[in-house]
This record gives sequence, C-alpha cells and structure tokens, in this order.
Amino acid sequence: MRDILAGYKIFNIDPYSLRSKDSFKHILEYRHYLMGLFRQAIKSPVDFKCLLCSSTNGRHYLSYQDYPLFECLACGLVSPNINLDLVNEEAVYDSPSAKEDVMEDVINNYEYRKRTYATERLRYLLEKISIPKKDIKLLDVGCGPGYFLEHLKDGGINYKGLELADFLVEICQNRGLNVARSELKEEPNNSYNVITLYDVLEHLRNPMEMFKTLNNKLLSGGYVLAYIPNIHSIATKLMEGRHKNVDPFVHLCFFDPKSLNFLAEKNGFQVESVDYYGLDIMDFLFMKTYDDGFDYLTGLKEFIPVMQAVLDKQKLSNHQRVVFKKI
Repeated sequence: MRDILAGYKIFNIDPYSLRSKDSFKHILEYRHYLMGLFRQAIKSPVDFKCLLCSSTNGRHYLSYQDYPLFECLACGLVSPNINLDLVNEEAVYDSPSAKEDVMEDVINNYEYRKRTYATERLRYLLEKISIPKKDIKLLDVGCGPGYFLEHLKDGGINYKGLELADFLVEICQNRGLNVARSELKEEPNNSYNVITLYDVLEHLRNPMEMFKTLNNKLLSGGYVLAYIPNIHSIATKLMEGRHKNVDPFVHLCFFDPKSLNFLAEKNGFQVESVDYYGLDIMDFLFMKTYDDGFDYLTGLKEFIPVMQAVLDKQKLSNHQRVVFKKI
C-alpha cells in the first residue's frame, strides 16, 4: 500500500487519557455559571471596539446563546463584544468550578500530559529556534500545573515559570518547580532568550501591552512561542458557539495571520512561522458523545488522529503554533 500520508504529522492521542469523559458537560456547566455572573457585561453591537487595534469597525462572527464574538474588519482579530470592566478576573479563574475542572481534566492526567504534550512541545521548540539546548534561558508565562516545566527540569534546561492562580502555583511548588506567583512585568529586562505562552494569548485583555513587555524581557534575537486557538477551524464550523475554544468571558482574543502580523509589527517582532495542529475531531466527538449518549470516541479511536492530520495539513484545525522573533 502507498504511504498516502507521507508528510502528514499524526498524533496518537488517547482522548480519555487527556480529558475526563464528562469534560463537555463540565464546559457547559462552567459557561452557565459565568453567564449568570457576567451577562450584564454584554454590549450593544454599536459599541464594539477591537481589543487589538481599537477599531470600531466590526461585524458579528458567531454567538453562544446571546454572548457574541465580533470580527474586526481592520486587523482581523475576533473578540467578544463585552465590557471587561464588568468582568471580574478573579471570579473567572479562581472559581470553585474552574479549579474542579482543572483538577479533573489536567491534574488527574498529569503524567500522560507530561509524557505526550510536554515532550512534543520541547521537540517542536527546539526545531524552531536557533539556540543550543544548553544555552536556553526560558520563561513559561501562565505555566499552569507545570508538566512542561517538569520535563524541562528533567532535561536540565534553564527555566522559570510564572502563574497567577494560587492553587496552580502550589501544585508546581509542591513538585519542586521554579514557579513564582508574579506577573511578567516584574521580571528583569533582557533576561530570557525564549518565552513560551501555551494557551495564554487568547486570555489577554491588552495583547499590545503584553507584547511590549515581552520585547523588554527578551534578549536581542529572542523568541516567543505561543500556542493559541484558531477560531477559523473545522471544529468551529461544526460546533459554532458550543466549541470549547469560544469559552465566554475567558477567551478574549482569536488571532489569524493578519492580526498576528499586526501584533508583531507594532511591537518589534516578526512572525517566523505559523503551524496548525488541533483536536477538532476529538472536540466534536466529545460534544456528540454528550448529546447522543453514545461513546463515539472509543468507537472511532483509529479514525481521529488520521483525520486530524488531514485537517492540520489544510490549516483548518483549531489550534495554531506561532513563533515570533524579536528584531
């Protein structure tokens, strides 16, 4: 048989080792909780203002119930049309519901994520940067429970992690990781040659300010590696507002190549590369399993990674990997 998938990258991920069987149910429960808290923050369409370029020229992109996402016609960013002054960040990220979801979907699968995600993240990083492993000075912003950092520590790589959620900092420190509960702006300037942002950029209220600060903290020629959701994906096409990436009041910035270049050029960076790797098939089947009460994920286990590789190759998958270089 011909190798018809030569040149495709296939990730053999076990859905139930990555997430709990009730993960989609938990997503909807968390949304219900946040919608109850912050529904009053939703603005009129005429009050739209882009979080990236401040343009007021936008159009409706999609909605979850009455929670809208708008696409900026100036820079291409997709963002929610909400008043952020009415959304309390502590209530969003430190709620009992958020902690419970992290504990069940991440902590219980910590070793699996370290073995799969962490090793693959380091391998990808080393492919993309022109810095010898022994010379890396890495800062992981928003490091979460720290499975990537633990892999770096095991490999003798110079690292530090920053995290603002107290319970995640405690998890990291209990595992002996170099993690501080502090913000990026508190780090010394010109101290790192690699800064990683895994699932962070979409949470930012002011991405322009963040990238100005990143530039200050990086050495000349340093890199930023960001993993971010791609709202223009097959998963979003199939699931619309129910897709987990929409995440009302939590995910605030959805980038495409146009908006990524805008962000880079305004802050002293260039976009070195954008690659697409996602979990569209898995995300869709988690939803269908919840809706229909049938375990599609087990029945289609062999189908999932192959079809995902096809979507990745076509740049239609629901996550992007972006490498920025300081210029």
